[in-house]
Amino acid sequence: MTSSTTQPKQLSPETMESLRREAMAGLIIAAQLEESGLSALDHKTLRDKVSEVTTGSDGRPQVRIDSTGLGLDQKIAVERTLLRHFGNQEISDVSIYFQKASSSQAVGAVPAPVKKKHPLGINLEQKPIAGVKNIIAVASGKGGVGKSTVSTNLAAGLADLGLKTGLMDCDVYGPSSPLMLGVSGPMQVEKAKLVPLEGHGVKVVSFGFLSDVKTPVIWRGPMVAKAIEQLCYDVNWGDLDVLILDLPPGTGDVQLTLAEKIPLTGAIIVTTPQDVALIDAHKAVSMFETMNVPVMGVVENMAHFTCTACGHKEHIFGTEAFEEFLASRSLSLLTKIPLERNIRELSDQGRPVIISGSKSSEPYRQLVGLVRRALEITLDSGENKDPHK
Repeated sequence: MTSSTTQPKQLSPETMESLRREAMAGLIIAAQLEESGLSALDHKTLRDKVSEVTTGSDGRPQVRIDSTGLGLDQKIAVERTLLRHFGNQEISDVSIYFQKASSSQAVGAVPAPVKKKHPLGINLEQKPIAGVKNIIAVASGKGGVGKSTVSTNLAAGLADLGLKTGLMDCDVYGPSSPLMLGVSGPMQVEKAKLVPLEGHGVKVVSFGFLSDVKTPVIWRGPMVAKAIEQLCYDVNWGDLDVLILDLPPGTGDVQLTLAEKIPLTGAIIVTTPQDVALIDAHKAVSMFETMNVPVMGVVENMAHFTCTACGHKEHIFGTEAFEEFLASRSLSLLTKIPLERNIRELSDQGRPVIISGSKSSEPYRQLVGLVRRALEITLDSGENKDPHK
């Protein structure tokens, strides 16, 4: 018996032209939204932002939008408006992709410093990390909400898609990346720079490689912030598509130093849905907004627990407060992660759950897919792996 590969059905020229017109109409509607950042553009410029309509490898229509000048929050607003518009026109199953019209910087190049104004009016000059294209901070505000588990799985998931990924464990007092990635130090030094260790395809740097497991780091805040800043620039990261910063809890010296000195692409907030955690999540969001760092969205961790004996789903930390939190801060939900033994066991074994292929990996896969799309990272062979599977 011979097998044959079924080719996806191509869209007709008439269908593609219809999609293009509807996408143009959707962008004009989006321009009426203040958060879209399109209100200053005339209709011709808006229509020109629809750069291409194609058929994906799965046969689904893809609409590509020129995102030059749009921030992450603006792209989210535009995408929502377009999908809502397509739905109103009874056009379903359309993928929206953003891609800058201008060419990206050369791989390995040292970007120019970024000038930025501090909230207090001080002029700052941020210094990019050589070879690193995107830097995402994962923050929580509150300790113990599973931020490091999310950071580790996000990094491992992006690496599993073929992206060059790094993870910097910024928690000096309680580093956990070495255990979760199954890696142990020490790091080597070459040409006066530290060489990251690697686990599951992720280049990782952590204070856990520089100190004994049972010996605490007894430093004051400013010393920690300076050490973290040095690690960013004194590490040979090579060429990375994305560097994940696993921040410590709170909104102190480390968080402020990184937001001031490093051009962050965006921040992800991790929280459980209980009031006591959401109080600190509010503070984390406010800090990033004050520092003009785009908040990409929120991960609801430990959203519920499912009894293994009877299958009953229990929302241990509640639900209403979290929904109110999202609405009050106009934030997007990136994924809901349940409280599961499998996630804890695999993390303790140094095996990120996202690469396990189990059902427990699905929420993390959703997060990885959204982050990859937000960063506009295109794979060399995008049809090989689907982040939503």
